[in-house]
Amino acid sequence: MQHSAKEPITYVSDRRRAQNQGEGSALMESQEKELRLISQELHDDLGQRLALLQMQISQLEHQCESGDIVTGLRTLRESVDEMDRDLHRICYRLYPVILDQLGLTVALEALCREFSKFSGIPTTFINDESLPKHLARDVSLCLYRLVQEALHNVSKHSGARWATVTLRGSTSALEVEVKDSGNGFDPDALQAERGLGLASMEQRVQRIGGRYDICSRPGLGTAVKAVLPDLHHRMTERKLG
Repeated sequence: MQHSAKEPITYVSDRRRAQNQGEGSALMESQEKELRLISQELHDDLGQRLALLQMQISQLEHQCESGDIVTGLRTLRESVDEMDRDLHRICYRLYPVILDQLGLTVALEALCREFSKFSGIPTTFINDESLPKHLARDVSLCLYRLVQEALHNVSKHSGARWATVTLRGSTSALEVEVKDSGNGFDPDALQAERGLGLASMEQRVQRIGGRYDICSRPGLGTAVKAVLPDLHHRMTERKLG
């Protein structure tokens, strides 16, 4: 009798946990959709305005005869060029359109290249050639965001001299790992001070049935790893649906 009395409590707990996970999943999907719209509007609106401004400045440079004014216009055009590059980078961080256009491998390679350039930390991308060409969008986006957040932590906290991003997998499983040569930390101490970034990464991976691990020791760097199982099954379900 005591065993049966406990069963409804367990059932309610599991049902509430599933409900919370479903609500969290819907919220993340809504946020990503909003970020994608904002990125597109910024790119289409401000991007076109900057392009027009660049053209107008170039025309003035050719029409103007004063050397001082031409020099000033050239400086102004260079500033607009820099603003255009910044806008492109912001839009890319809000939502990586390249992920939809060219896939996860190309998107992560571009992310590592950009991170190396702006952080000054050489970051190598290692790609497993056996990776399936077509992945579900939520799988690709989950792993991209995880790498994005992990690299942000590398630049902000680790003091690393280098970093590597490794992507490997098959139709049965997919794994991504971000490793750095930084200061490292005590994982047990981190549990008491988990930030929104780490919590978000873990929730994203768990939402699609994956496993998320952080391996670190003081002075020995950090490795962040996510493993997503049964990708072929997920892709088949999506195609049938």
